[in-house]
Amino acid sequence: MTRDPAEAIAQLQAATAQLDARTRAMAAAREQREAARRDEAVKTAEARRRGEHGRDWQILQQRIDLGQTSEFAVLQGLDLSTEARAVRTAMGKTLGELEDAAEEEHEGPVPLTPEMVEAQQRLVETLQRLRESTRASGLQ
Repeated sequence: MTRDPAEAIAQLQAATAQLDARTRAMAAAREQREAARRDEAVKTAEARRRGEHGRDWQILQQRIDLGQTSEFAVLQGLDLSTEARAVRTAMGKTLGELEDAAEEEHEGPVPLTPEMVEAQQRLVETLQRLRESTRASGLQ
């Protein structure tokens, strides 16, 4: 254990730099996921236009393309058309089935990655050493 405040600060800075790097990596991964979602949204719209998601979605996608409605309006219940109601009913049924399946599997929270747990522990230890060094040197 170090008694040197400068060394403790350096360790804290190193731990912070590692967390910053991890945060940047996670942000880059998030941007990749968002780009993939945008691509998927384009593919979904194309499939709806071809009728691959059923006639209701095909009609709704035509209306979306014409600016008469939006996917948000359809999903949130703002579009009261027969087709939108049918889509929401089908989605509600599917979501109910998925919720039932998830309950059966007893899914819990997603655990932290080992790297995140390790970085978190190192940060706690560095902060403890810094506090001890500060107390020992009378800087408190």
